[in-house]
Amino acid sequence: MNYERSIKDTFIEYSKSFKSVLLTGPRQVGKTTLLLDIKEEDRKYVTLDDLEIRRLAKENPKKFIETYSPPVIIDEIQYAPDLMSYIKIICDNTTKKGLFWLTGSQKIQVMKNVSETLAGRMGVLEMNSFSYKEITKIKYLPHDLNDLTLKEELTKEQVLKNILRGGMPGYIFDNIKKELYFKSYIDLYLERDIRELKQIEDLNAFYTFLVSIASRASQILNYASIAKDCGKDEKTIKSWISILEATDIIKLIYPIRKEELKRITSAPKIIFMDSGLCTYLCHLNTIKSLEEYTNLGFLFENYCISELIKLNSNYNLGEEFYFYRDKDGSEIDLIIKDYEGIHHPYEIKLKKRVDISMISSFKKIDNLSNVGKGGIICLNTSLKELTPKNQIIPLSSLIL
Repeated sequence: MNYERSIKDTFIEYSKSFKSVLLTGPRQVGKTTLLLDIKEEDRKYVTLDDLEIRRLAKENPKKFIETYSPPVIIDEIQYAPDLMSYIKIICDNTTKKGLFWLTGSQKIQVMKNVSETLAGRMGVLEMNSFSYKEITKIKYLPHDLNDLTLKEELTKEQVLKNILRGGMPGYIFDNIKKELYFKSYIDLYLERDIRELKQIEDLNAFYTFLVSIASRASQILNYASIAKDCGKDEKTIKSWISILEATDIIKLIYPIRKEELKRITSAPKIIFMDSGLCTYLCHLNTIKSLEEYTNLGFLFENYCISELIKLNSNYNLGEEFYFYRDKDGSEIDLIIKDYEGIHHPYEIKLKKRVDISMISSFKKIDNLSNVGKGGIICLNTSLKELTPKNQIIPLSSLIL
């Protein structure tokens, strides 16, 4: 069955605007499948996963470019960083657009090479695992947080199934058992990305670290606590966190920083980008185990935020994601800053029945001049007003 990716139109627009376009994202989320699906008949395809081709690209990049001349898709560009200089030369000597379509699964390494050679010359997009909207094939137009509409109900059981499933194409569409798929995924991730990025020898400790991070989805990052779990020092944990970011396994969202706001925490919040991988690492493979999970509320919050981050990336909306937490324990789960600079505060509750007391922390940002509409994201079936600026928001109104 063919599932269209929401980022497709954005990528095509970038290809018409830039001479080269880089598509980053975790392994196996469908980057290559998308590009092969939309490529023109005369566009070549080459992958640097092929060791012989990789050797040519690294030892003789000029001959590689002559052999695989544009228009071309070059898969896993991080394996041959010297190619960037030759791509730059070609791009600087033509006015043609969309010559090079590149993919990369090691974001920090790829972006370092881009910044050194192709800054301002290359369009960069990020692709994640499937969003719920893509899986259900519902046509989506960029959402306006000030103009929500009521959609069909998402029941708690449906949401829990979505959290368990996640959005990895190889799992949700190929009828593979969850335990088999994600075990294979983790083995590949550890052996390829982790060894290549940091030459980490203790992969067992890194796996323990992955489990520790998954158990802290949507919680404040605490290096000392994670270090204790893994038997490593905090410096190592900080380095390993950067690997998870580089490979797009997690995002870190930071507390809002404004001079008007005092006593706020400085540590970021961990967002695990695929809930299927996250629940696998937490040994949650059934609805019953998920319902009994102590941190289910955090997993629901993580799911909601990761879905919104995916939509933001897919449609290039330019939104920024923050949260609020002060040293007195007052917290706002999510603050989205839209392209006009307006901040929209949200509480996220795995409940149908919610009330105005749940947004009492919103007063903490009242002194900001650019606070817009927000509310409580929940499982309610009605879109209702709590205050003139805050609403009860069914989750379906944001992700359907």
